[in-house]
Amino acid sequence: PSHSHSFDAGAAWALLALQATRLGYHTHGMTGLDFDKARAELAVPERFRIEAAVAIGRQGDKSVLPEALQAREEPSDRKPIESFAHQGNFAG
Repeated sequence: PSHSHSFDAGAAWALLALQATRLGYHTHGMTGLDFDKARAELAVPERFRIEAAVAIGRQGDKSVLPEALQAREEPSDRKPIESFAHQGNFAG
């Protein structure tokens, strides 16, 4: 087992997202999926752990979505960086 597998997967995802953006695509990382179904559909061997899924595509016009979903197509509020990152150690 690799101790840094999650770190490596995160780095791979970041670079994939950057490259997709450079090529004019949008990406959406997800963990809210049926991992068991994904494993079965993709025939992923048990020795591999599915960390997440990534959707890659071109952004369409929100007018093609049902009205209920159109309202969700707005940027979400972001937490201020001070709420989750700080200088120093955890005790400080």
